[in-house]
Amino acid sequence: MRYKVVVTKVEVAELWVRATNEEAAEQKVKDELKTSWAYAGHWERKATQVDVIESDPESLGRTPQTAEPSGPMLLKLKDAAAELGVSYGTLHALMKEGGIEYTKVGSSKYISRASLAAFVEANTQR
Repeated sequence: MRYKVVVTKVEVAELWVRATNEEAAEQKVKDELKTSWAYAGHWERKATQVDVIESDPESLGRTPQTAEPSGPMLLKLKDAAAELGVSYGTLHALMKEGGIEYTKVGSSKYISRASLAAFVEANTQR
């Protein structure tokens, strides 16, 4: 089952802002919070609320995605990453730590369809 969840998080921070007036101080903080790297002092969590608002049984109308059985036996890394639905970097890290088997042909690395299936099977949580 999948569940749609709404999370409400209330956090409070007190900080000093240099500005010409109250409106300018408020606008300066709002502009800072719009950036992805915003830092506005020490934040203290006051409350967290989680509400489940909807459920969706994944098994209805959905089939697990598997790599196409036809096609080349060995896939280039970018194609194997696309089959798994992960980034190239994630796939490369999995290879480096031994999480997924690969085949080396000359200086190139490839992943077999069998290795993809084995990786998915080994990492499926039940």
